[in-house]
Amino acid sequence: MLTSRLARALAAPVIAGALVVAFAAPAYAADTQILSGPENGAVLLPGPVTYTFTANEGGATFDCSVDNAPFTSCPSGQSATYDLPPGTHVFRVRSNVLGMQDSTPAERIWTIRNVPCEQAGAAYRTAQGEFFLQETKLGETKTKLQKAKAKHQAGKIKKLKKKIKAIKKARDAAKAAMNAAQAQQQAVC
Repeated sequence: MLTSRLARALAAPVIAGALVVAFAAPAYAADTQILSGPENGAVLLPGPVTYTFTANEGGATFDCSVDNAPFTSCPSGQSATYDLPPGTHVFRVRSNVLGMQDSTPAERIWTIRNVPCEQAGAAYRTAQGEFFLQETKLGETKTKLQKAKAKHQAGKIKKLKKKIKAIKKARDAAKAAMNAAQAQQQAVC
């Protein structure tokens, strides 16, 4: 494509023995496309990601940018591999053809999961659920105890007091587990 344009320019009319060639900016713009790699909105497990890309003209070179860093030459020709920390990331690539840069770089935005944070969050929610379950059981059992006291049911009162003691012990253990899980979550998230 480029060769045919150059040939047309060189075939310009000869005026008074001189070759007149107009050098204007090419009538095309560099255009970059991402061929493979995580799609926009992808959520991935930790590990390296690789993008491959191309341009609308042969002989292009490429500049890459990750997370809004300045553009630099892409690590290897028409592909780039990155091993990034958990979080949301932006990959941009632009082609350079005959000194003209693509003014609209191709872009992908994806997220790398924070697995330790997710696991800590799940552990915290489980511990929190167990704590609230024990709190609910304690409240229900105390209500039953009040009813038993109102009816002067000595045997039932004794049984319910014993049950309340066991539930309080389970609730305190669940509260300690919940606090530990919350601290772990805050440490890794």
